[in-house]
Amino acid sequence: MGRMDNDLALATPQGSLHLPDSARVRLYETVLGATPDLIYVFDRRHRFIYANEALLAMWGLSWDEAMGKTCLEIGYEPWHAAMHDEEIERVVATRAPVRGDVPFPHQTQGVRIYDYIFMPVIGPDGEVEAIAGTTRDVTERKRNEDALRGSEQRFSAIVLSSSDLIYRTNATWDELEILGGRAVARLPRGASSNWLEDFVHPDDRARVADAVQRACHAEVPYAVEHRLAVSDGDDGWVWVDSRAVPIRDATGQVVEWFGAATDVTERVRHAQHQQLLVNELNHRVKNTLAVVQSMVQQTLRNTPDAVAAAERIDARLVALAQAHDTLTRKQWQGATVEELVRTAIAPCLDGDASRFSIEGPTASLDPRRAVALAMALHELCTNAMKYGALSTPGGNVQIHWQAEDHADARQLRLAWRERGGPPVAPPTHRGFGSRLIERGLRYDLGGDVRFDFAPTGVECTITAPLPPART
Repeated sequence: MGRMDNDLALATPQGSLHLPDSARVRLYETVLGATPDLIYVFDRRHRFIYANEALLAMWGLSWDEAMGKTCLEIGYEPWHAAMHDEEIERVVATRAPVRGDVPFPHQTQGVRIYDYIFMPVIGPDGEVEAIAGTTRDVTERKRNEDALRGSEQRFSAIVLSSSDLIYRTNATWDELEILGGRAVARLPRGASSNWLEDFVHPDDRARVADAVQRACHAEVPYAVEHRLAVSDGDDGWVWVDSRAVPIRDATGQVVEWFGAATDVTERVRHAQHQQLLVNELNHRVKNTLAVVQSMVQQTLRNTPDAVAAAERIDARLVALAQAHDTLTRKQWQGATVEELVRTAIAPCLDGDASRFSIEGPTASLDPRRAVALAMALHELCTNAMKYGALSTPGGNVQIHWQAEDHADARQLRLAWRERGGPPVAPPTHRGFGSRLIERGLRYDLGGDVRFDFAPTGVECTITAPLPPART
């Protein structure tokens, strides 16, 4: 490569130290031979005029075999050699460095990725007299970068496609950043230092803050259920099961938390509904037992004959059970008046449906009023079969009802009329059946009951409030 005329001067604490040319060359060669980087020099005809040991080892050549050859002659792929030829000419023309990276087949390690830079070597005349280059094996770095990029892309895809809310916080939970999640698409992305007030329901904030404090103190996973704001207004809350885990650095110090909040609104509402059903069931059982107790006591008090009393108790329990069956089929959401009427008269038909005239619009009653009306219809049927229109072959009963609209409510009006039975006279005393109808209906129906003991047959008019009509 030629000799330098001047000695090399090295700066030391004691002053300058001048090295002869031979020492300088050995120093350069030692440094260039020790570096793992590939170091080389091209002349302006694109020929190698220097290559260090690392580059020669990669080629699998000695310097005598490689000296003065171009990239193409060394064995580079034509496209690779042409690319470097163009870059060398660009350095000469612009006197500026050129940098790039390229794959290169290694003799023993397969294809490696190399990052390189070509620099102009300026001669005494100010012109580019050579092109020096360094190349570094960045295969592992590139692989790590590609792996990291792929991991980030997969993570991003998971976050964007997740049905959960994905979030992170700093070590002390002073700032929470929403990363994504389809279930909370309406929430703003980015960091919030006021996240507890912005996103958490007022009634749940103390519980959430306590869970955060316990998790931070013990450095254990955070977990709590709370309501989360997803839009403005009273209906803009969803229940979430929020969980986060601490992320630690190499020293084991917690540096951030990463978490997800799963929408569990349906599960929470189902649990609340189940609890409501249990409470309602307890209430209904207590009410039913109270009705049965009262029914048994009243029947025994007014029926001295034990056999007759047992029959009446049995019949009334059957009627009560039938009313409950009707409601059970509707999952205790109520029953229509027609269903209750047909269930009550079924034991009285005896194969002759003409003995009843049934007419009325579709109208529904809630469970409490449905049971009360069913029991009243049972008592009316029982009295009609024993003493009234159904006790003779030619008798019949009309059961007609209508839904009346008033200024502030709807009302059911049901009329029971017996015809064709024995002459009727007003009773001298009220039996339990009459008291059950009058008092029970007034209390449970929230309406009114009126009896008319006309000679032509018993008439009973029942009124009760109806739920508002569906629009």
